[in-house]
Amino acid sequence: MAAMEAQAIHVLLERAFPDADELSVEDRTGTGDHFQVTVASPSFDGISLLDQHRRVNDALADPLGDGSIHELRIRTRTKGRA
Repeated sequence: MAAMEAQAIHVLLERAFPDADELSVEDRTGTGDHFQVTVASPSFDGISLLDQHRRVNDALADPLGDGSIHELRIRTRTKGRA
């Protein structure tokens, strides 16, 4: 299991959410395995918070599955919602 770069996660999220109004990735510990991501996308309109988070988890399934991401904190919101 190799350390994950925040930029690599950002690219995966950009591919999954090309319409995102906001997308950020923070390496919380500097060790490349604990991240906080924020995704604000109109594609989340009408979707429960749980399903929004599932979509983010699906986008990061490979690094989550192979252990590259040990901990993931997710913030999501729809466009216009703070």
